Amino acid sequence: MALVLQSIDPSGVATLTLNDEANLNAMSDEMAREFSAAVKSLKGAQNLRAVILTGAGKAFSAGGHLSMLEAKRTKTPEQNHAGMLEFYNSFLCIRDLNVPSIAAINGAAVGAGLCLACACDFRVASDSTKLGFTFLKLGLHPGMGATYFVPRIVGASMATELLITGRVINSDEALRVGMLSRVVPATDVMATARSITDEILSCGPEATTQLLQTMRGDPAELAQALEREATCQSINYSGSEFAEGICAVKEKRSPSFAKR
Repeated sequence: MALVLQSIDPSGVATLTLNDEANLNAMSDEMAREFSAAVKSLKGAQNLRAVILTGAGKAFSAGGHLSMLEAKRTKTPEQNHAGMLEFYNSFLCIRDLNVPSIAAINGAAVGAGLCLACACDFRVASDSTKLGFTFLKLGLHPGMGATYFVPRIVGASMATELLITGRVINSDEALRVGMLSRVVPATDVMATARSITDEILSCGPEATTQLLQTMRGDPAELAQALEREATCQSINYSGSEFAEGICAVKEKRSPSFAKR
């Protein structure tokens, strides 16, 4: 089964779908490879004008796949550092397309999954969506560009609160703090994203690309943030806090972190 579905219509609007419904579209190494390949194939599409990113089934993405995360406990910090940078960039390469990207958040978006949505230029979500940067609940420093994207979207103070508490919020609050641009019924998420792309198609493509480059900021700053995140996560994976966080998830309970 393909874990990422990719299509492009005659008008140049592409759709990327995270397609592991049974696992709530959790992000695995295999999905990362497929996502990167799908984006690479779109780079060759000369008529590409916009990209809609969504998830199959009832979730956008539950974040990092649990078995993948657990396997990192057996690797060295050096291996995890390199592996995380590769993993981040396999998904964040969506920004290399130089066309507007819209996250059509059809259901829960958590952890790295929500970060991927935040890597898009804007976000439309279902009115029943739950969103959360739950990394610290796992005893894990945020990754996937969280420390770069979230402050730029909602401001430093709100970003710090959301990241440091791991609090899950509903779509109404996410709209209020500026994380989302629109909230609509679940049945209208894709249609709303598509209506936005129709507006994009009426604009000059060269000027659109120039504006995206202006709005997205300095790529070197994102690279610096990813380096810091990978370094911190590579330390966390071999620590007791992450072990407790993973155990708590598997046992469906709240983690119990001892203060050092």
